[in-house]
Amino acid sequence: MKSKWFVFPAVWTILILPTFFVTGELLCKRELLKSSNVSAELQSDVLLPCNFDPVLLGSNKTADVAVVWKQINTTTHGLLEISQHGVERFWNNRNGRVMHFPKLSASGNFSILLKKVQTYDLGLYSCELHHGTNCSIGYQEIQLSQDQYTHQSIWIIVGALTGGLVLLAVLTTYLNANRRRNIIITETDYGSVEGPVAEPDRNNQVIENPIYDTSSRQETNNCLREEEGISSDTPVYATVQKGKKA
Repeated sequence: MKSKWFVFPAVWTILILPTFFVTGELLCKRELLKSSNVSAELQSDVLLPCNFDPVLLGSNKTADVAVVWKQINTTTHGLLEISQHGVERFWNNRNGRVMHFPKLSASGNFSILLKKVQTYDLGLYSCELHHGTNCSIGYQEIQLSQDQYTHQSIWIIVGALTGGLVLLAVLTTYLNANRRRNIIITETDYGSVEGPVAEPDRNNQVIENPIYDTSSRQETNNCLREEEGISSDTPVYATVQKGKKA
């Protein structure tokens, strides 16, 4: 009988105590499991991620397992506690701007949504997994910062649009000036569009007004002198002298 009672404590020591240390002391070590960076614009909504392996939650769904959210600045500000069943307890909901997802807690997702980000929302956050009151399994850190790249992108887009508009205005001005110059050259060389249409002469030269062509006047004068008996080769002064003698 004594040997049997001796065997039982030995078995209890070998099997039960290691299990106690695994589920108790070895798990309650509060180590940093993950770090992440999140950026957001002011007045926008941002998701602060917090995901734990379901194995860390344990198989006992009735256990007191919960995640505590805090903002860590110069001092620690508690935000809320979320149980694995999705039940929340708020300490500071930021005027209703902090939201969580109750249906996702059972799978290890304890993320929260922070709406309309303010300047004082920026900083370091932590979500810490607890088994019971004094047992911290581990925690994650999330750094929330303002998104600077978005503002730079906006200014780049504005600059590109402004440059494009300026280039378009310069190109339009150049084309209009070139068009006006071509119109002026056309009117100077070939006459106004509203005036008489220019006609080419026998030498393929453009004459703005054929009626007053000097070559035509010269031929007309020659014909008149020939009718009067005056040769076209006779100088003008000779004609005058001939008239005086008569």
